[in-house]
Amino acid sequence: MSHRSIYANLLWDVAGVDGLQVMKTLFGDQCDRIAPFQSFEAELDHTPCSVLRLCEGNFRIRWAGDADHLKSMLYSVTTDQRVWVKQFPWLVSVQLPHTLDTVKLSQMAIAKLPFSLTSLALNCAAPARIETLSVLVWRHTLQTTETLELHTARKSLEMLEHSLAL
Repeated sequence: MSHRSIYANLLWDVAGVDGLQVMKTLFGDQCDRIAPFQSFEAELDHTPCSVLRLCEGNFRIRWAGDADHLKSMLYSVTTDQRVWVKQFPWLVSVQLPHTLDTVKLSQMAIAKLPFSLTSLALNCAAPARIETLSVLVWRHTLQTTETLELHTARKSLEMLEHSLAL
């Protein structure tokens, strides 16, 4: 996969009964205005990040800043909250090359209904399968550049490379 970028340690999941409240404390009411599998771009302490809502109280933050700084910010607002903040060591983000758009990706991947990769809007995500691999396809912007990225298990990278012929 020489034309794509793999990122580990960028994805932070915030989940639990009070997940929405914690996210609203950090990012404001826009967290409550997006549906599951929708996202927005934001800044947290002057560092750009992307926020994806996975379900009612579960969110994923794509953060390229200092991990310890983010942890301290997250933990400062989770006191007395029923929420957990976690990075999964097995989860990676694969930024696909710009030559691979949602139409081309949809020829290799099957989105889980009711989602469609060909009509995947900006700032939206969709669960999908590429052969036997489960992936989350996320189309969003990173510092004003449109990006198509996959979240998948680290152990699936070699098979993903073969399946996408990257």
